[in-house]
Amino acid sequence: MQHLKQVLFIGIISFLMNACQTPSDNNPNKTTTDPEELRDKAAFLPDLKSELEQDQSKGTLVFTFSAIAHAKQMPNGVRIPTKGMQILANLTHKYGIPVTWLTDATTAKLMQKEINQWHEEFGDDVAMISGTAVQRDSLKILFPWSAVNVMSSRHTEKETAIAQSLGVKGIWGSCWEQEGVDGITDRGAPWGLYYTSAENYKVPALSGKGPVSLEWTSRDLLKALHSGRASIYSSDPNDVLRSKTCSPDDISYLKAIFDNYIRNIRHNKFVFFQQQQESHEMQYDGVLFKVYPQDVIDESIAVLDQFFAYVKTYGDLVKYKTLPEAIALYEENFAETEPALMLVDDFNVNPIPFWYGRENGVTGPWPQTLLYYDKEGQFAFVKGRFDPILLRDYVHNRSFIDPAYYQVPYVDHPNLKVEVPWEDIPLDEVLIRVEAPKAIPYAVAFWYDLKNYRITNVDGAQVMGIAEDQVALLRLDLKKGRNDIVVHLEPKKRG
Repeated sequence: MQHLKQVLFIGIISFLMNACQTPSDNNPNKTTTDPEELRDKAAFLPDLKSELEQDQSKGTLVFTFSAIAHAKQMPNGVRIPTKGMQILANLTHKYGIPVTWLTDATTAKLMQKEINQWHEEFGDDVAMISGTAVQRDSLKILFPWSAVNVMSSRHTEKETAIAQSLGVKGIWGSCWEQEGVDGITDRGAPWGLYYTSAENYKVPALSGKGPVSLEWTSRDLLKALHSGRASIYSSDPNDVLRSKTCSPDDISYLKAIFDNYIRNIRHNKFVFFQQQQESHEMQYDGVLFKVYPQDVIDESIAVLDQFFAYVKTYGDLVKYKTLPEAIALYEENFAETEPALMLVDDFNVNPIPFWYGRENGVTGPWPQTLLYYDKEGQFAFVKGRFDPILLRDYVHNRSFIDPAYYQVPYVDHPNLKVEVPWEDIPLDEVLIRVEAPKAIPYAVAFWYDLKNYRITNVDGAQVMGIAEDQVALLRLDLKKGRNDIVVHLEPKKRG
């Protein structure tokens, strides 16, 4: 009897303890399907979705996902990532995201049935893993519904010429700010989409159209710029796992990168976010497939799954396109490279492991940063500073290999001064004086209280956009000597 009482007492205590505990899930990689719960966990810009939905002038974020999927001769045989392709297809299609498969004839023939089915059900498309007429013709025979109008870049001086000779619309694989990693140095090129120049894919065409450049994967614009480590700060799932900036239990950093992109639809017609994952990196057998062990592949699956779920919480603010569809959208809307203006904030991350960060594992923090490019230049500014910390000239230097990455030499940087009274009084105009050693494309960031003041006119420059009522981007072509910009202001009317 005494034993029975003890059992009952222990059972009651156990029941009460369990009742008081917060329910938990034994699977740390399981993601919530509740959109509001997913948004609550995004502490970076938690009110962003509602703010964007209320903005009547907002544009659209275009999300694309591509996957390298091609055959490769290995010491032990031919590697064809059919299982990795299936894993990525299951992940993306779960969220209604179409995939552009960067593939070859060997892989495509083996996966013809699956790719046809994915095209019919989810809108998938194919692109060439390298640009040759034979490869394009082979893919067209296998998939007559595809124009096969995108090729991957080999990062050579001839990329644009190859694309034009084949008649393809896009060159995939540009790596913003990347220097040397995987033998690729695209530092100096714009991010996002732009029409490539006939002589050099890294710089935009100065007039009209050309093959459209598409990024390998979108980078953290702020951290990649300030750290110089674009390969660490990217949307690639393996990059964020190796750097420990994300884990299967916490993808806050990837969410912050995405938030920094989508916030900028306020002042851009389109913001493009491109993500990519290699199919062979999602498959392991210890013989032909051994880039990553199975536990790392499982972590990549968990990270991608949670990230896709988060992106979907933005609803109709995001449109999901294949690479050919993104190119068509760009060509339909823009007769030349469209200016892009991005305002981004920093986000705290874990320390980068020594083995991965090596000589440069810097994590920040850095100031709020404004970035801008058009067909003639690329510029970056830190909060409060009118003159650019990054000044790239695409007009006067269009070489494929440029040791300065198209940056204007420091000795040729203009001297900028703001001429206003040394007292706190209301202003109806602001004079910005720029002394230039030489003629160059230039931009000024006009940081001002644009919530309470309206810019009525600007003499000597063009307003290219106003970001979040914090800063206006003023664009001009400097002539040698003195250049005056006058910003005319008036108080905004209340009510």
